[in-house]
Amino acid sequence: MTFQIHPTSVVDEGAIIGDFTKIWHYCHVEPRAVIGENNNIGQNAYIGNNAVVGNGCRIGNSVSIFANVILEDFVFCAPFMVFTHVFYPRAAVTRRDVFTKTYVRTGATIGANATVVPGVDIGRGAFVAAGAVLTADCPDWALMVGSPARHVGWVSAYGDKIPLPVEGEGEWACEATGDVYRLTAKRMTRTAGAVDILQYTPGQPLSRLTGIRDGQKLSG
Repeated sequence: MTFQIHPTSVVDEGAIIGDFTKIWHYCHVEPRAVIGENNNIGQNAYIGNNAVVGNGCRIGNSVSIFANVILEDFVFCAPFMVFTHVFYPRAAVTRRDVFTKTYVRTGATIGANATVVPGVDIGRGAFVAAGAVLTADCPDWALMVGSPARHVGWVSAYGDKIPLPVEGEGEWACEATGDVYRLTAKRMTRTAGAVDILQYTPGQPLSRLTGIRDGQKLSG
């Protein structure tokens, strides 16, 4: 085993944890949870039965990944963001058999204190801002802010705001990665540069990027 679990954390028998993952203080991982490789699970996090955390994810302090929440690779969940998993909860009623699946696609970010209602699909590379309340699906690369969250812009895989309108036509190239983003109507697509920073390589320790500016590009 090459993962690390802090001695204050509880990982129930049957949970699956990938190599190079670190689980910090006071976490709880339930028996049917699946956690991939190279994840960083912050203090006081909870990963429930039938929850899935992909590879290369970062889970902030006090985040709960409930049953049927599915995170793909390189997802960032900032501290104290909230996934909800029942639409109309009541203390007198158990609805464990109706948990709705929530998907967070590769490269997405959910900001601190944001809330995500059940059953939404958060697009690839989408950015849900701190304090936002996401009540509906959001497109790939969309910047979502407010309560309820509204689409106000676009964010690159590297984390820069893309200088294109919410709707229209246009193209923008990321200087840091060489990625090219194309806007068609209300849809943003990405063509990765020479090195795709969202392409996960299994079985190897992950080296995360540092801030690159001044026209520098990533090298292979």
